[in-house]
Formats: sequence, structure tokens, C-alpha cells
Amino acid sequence: MPEPVQIADDVREAIQAGSRALVPEFVSGRAALEDLARRLAVEPVVALDTESNSFHAYRERVCLIQISIPGADFIVDPIAVDVGPLGEVLGGERELVLHGADYDVRCLRREYGWDLGRIFDTMVAARRLGSKELGLAALVHANFGVRLTKEHQRADWGRRPLTREQLRYAAMDTHFLLPLHATLAAGLRVQGVEGAARQEFDKIASSKAHARVFDPEGWRKLKGARELDVEGKQMLRALWIAREARASAIDKPPFKVVPETALVEMARTRPTDERVVRAIPGMTPRVMEQAGEAILQVLRGG
Repeated sequence: MPEPVQIADDVREAIQAGSRALVPEFVSGRAALEDLARRLAVEPVVALDTESNSFHAYRERVCLIQISIPGADFIVDPIAVDVGPLGEVLGGERELVLHGADYDVRCLRREYGWDLGRIFDTMVAARRLGSKELGLAALVHANFGVRLTKEHQRADWGRRPLTREQLRYAAMDTHFLLPLHATLAAGLRVQGVEGAARQEFDKIASSKAHARVFDPEGWRKLKGARELDVEGKQMLRALWIAREARASAIDKPPFKVVPETALVEMARTRPTDERVVRAIPGMTPRVMEQAGEAILQVLRGG
């Protein structure tokens, strides 16, 4: 990829200074959203990212939409306001800059039916240019000398209110994408791989949204499942299905309802006494509160 020195020193200093003083505009009302849509309508290139709550909910949803244009950063709250007007603006020939775009494209298509059209994926571009470090944090540090924190990487973005630190963290995911896009796009042209990269971008832009489908035979992939006897495998399948049903009922990711290691251990030992179940590693009081009744029912042959 191009050397960072190809960015003028004064430009890099301005980017660094801007990141230190970053205060994104939080958009949570209809009037503010419509104003943002009007501003985006005149921009040829827009940086875009999303935050979802996949680590905290059974039914994942988009919880934040981050947008940056020259001189301004925005955090849109799709939980508080209908973001439909943005979909019309973000389609068409406007270039949308994302990093690792596949996930965002699928989420936005699943949730809102948006067709983002023309995208530029900075991760794909960096890989095309031979970069070994493809993470956004690594690219930002290499080009702008700024270290991005991972403090809120696993935050529950569906919870409100959001803190100032969370908003700043989220805004950083798009704040650097426009200058990074300029650098990488120039590199693609110089190396003559712009066309090949564009084909890859277009393929990502056409990614289809896939609904979450539960596999009742997914237990077979768990570590230790193959070593179980016939009854143990039958028990593990029943526990696997029961955990999924409970996760759906309380809207939690299955791995947060009962750990997979605990499922395998219960299938191996098949305890029926609640005290023995509680002593199994991973079966914490919180886990028992969430799913203990359902698990015990399976273990006791219910």
C-alpha cells in the first residue's frame, strides 16, 4: 500500500488534531435526520459504518449508523428515529466508504432493504495493495499516527443512554475513512488494480441478507461431542435445542444463556440433581436463573 508520507504533513496534523477534538453530532430526531439527508445529497463520497448488538441479543439489530463527510461526523440512532430517508440518499452513484463492508451491507439490507450501490471497502483496497495489517486501527495508525481504542468494541449498543465516550468511539470508525479512501484509491490507480478492486467492491455491495437459521444438528461441531456415547449425544442434542429455545424466549445470544462447554459436560455426566448441575463450570447463578429450569427438565427426561 502507499507509504503514509504521501499524505502532506499539514493534512495529517489536521486529521490528528480533529480526532483529538472529535465531537460527533448525535441524530435522534426526524428534523435532524432530514437535515442530514440534505447534507449528504450533495456529497460525492460519504464514510459509513454501523454498530449492532449481536453479542447481546438473540435477534440482532442495527443500533447505530455512523456517517462522516468532510469536516463533520454524525451518529444516527435508528432506535429513536426512522432512518428511511437516508436509504434514498445512500444509494445510487454516490461512493460509500466502509471498512470490512460485507457485514454492514448485509445488516442494512436485512433491516431496511437498502441497496448501497457503489461502495469502496478500505479493507479490500489495503489487501489489494499488499498490506499485511488489514484492521482499521492498524491502517489508521500507519497513515495518521493515531491509535484507536478497543475499549467499547463489545459494548451493548442497544442500551440507552449512550455515553460521550461510546459516541466518540463509534465516530472514530468513520472519521478516518475519507482520507484513508483518498490514499488507497490513489494506490490502486498507481498499481493498475483499480478495476479488479472495483469488481470486488461491487460483489460485496450485492451481498444478500441472510436470516438467522438455527441448526438443530449444530451440536455435532462442539468440542467433545464426538467422544460422547449414544445417550450422551442424544442428551447433548436435547440440551442444544433447549438452550436455543430459551435464548429466543429471553432475547439473548445462546452462548450467553449456557456455555457450550457446560452443555457437553452435562451431556457426558447427565446429572439430575440441581446441586450437581450448579457445580458444573459455567453454570453460574446467572446461568441457572436464565435457563436452569429448562436445562433440568431436559436432564430429568422431560
